[in-house]
Amino acid sequence: PKFRNPVRSEADVARLGVPDPEGELRYVMDAVRTIRAALNGRVPLIGFSGSPWTLACYMVEGEGSSNFARPKAMLWNEPALMHRLLDTVARSVASYLTAQAAAGAQALMVFDTWGGLLAPTQFREFSLRYLAQIVAALKSDAATRDVPLILFSKGATGHLEALADTGCDALGVDWTIALGDARARVGAKVALQGNLDPA
Repeated sequence: PKFRNPVRSEADVARLGVPDPEGELRYVMDAVRTIRAALNGRVPLIGFSGSPWTLACYMVEGEGSSNFARPKAMLWNEPALMHRLLDTVARSVASYLTAQAAAGAQALMVFDTWGGLLAPTQFREFSLRYLAQIVAALKSDAATRDVPLILFSKGATGHLEALADTGCDALGVDWTIALGDARARVGAKVALQGNLDPA
């Protein structure tokens, strides 16, 4: 993704709000309804979103990057500002996923594509914290409480136990860990999916 106006200042963050998923994002909800009808019960439909940290990486950097130096600089130099950004994005993601479930998604998945870029302490503070916020919001809402929720944090296999403790229903794991090892670490708390090398 490319952003014409990256989010880099207090004023930029202050301008952000939680979008109305049936307003500004109605085209996504219409697509979910259309796809659910076209599937006609053959396979389940998974709704998805990027994680707050991953979305913030793109929003602050303004585009893709191999190291996301700008969001990392904000995290180090202006942690309170990064937390305000991540909180707004987390509330937006929870609203977006709730709307996808209402439109027909039968499971929900959050992709924390860039969580693995963070050191352990930073991961817990700037990624895991907001994944847990999303899980809590969805599990406390009668409309999404029983919709299976999958978390995937690429490159963050050191945090599997903490991810499983968020209350999600399943973890997506990447190819850097064997499924048997992941199962031994998280026990029966969550289902597991994935671990195929995309190559």
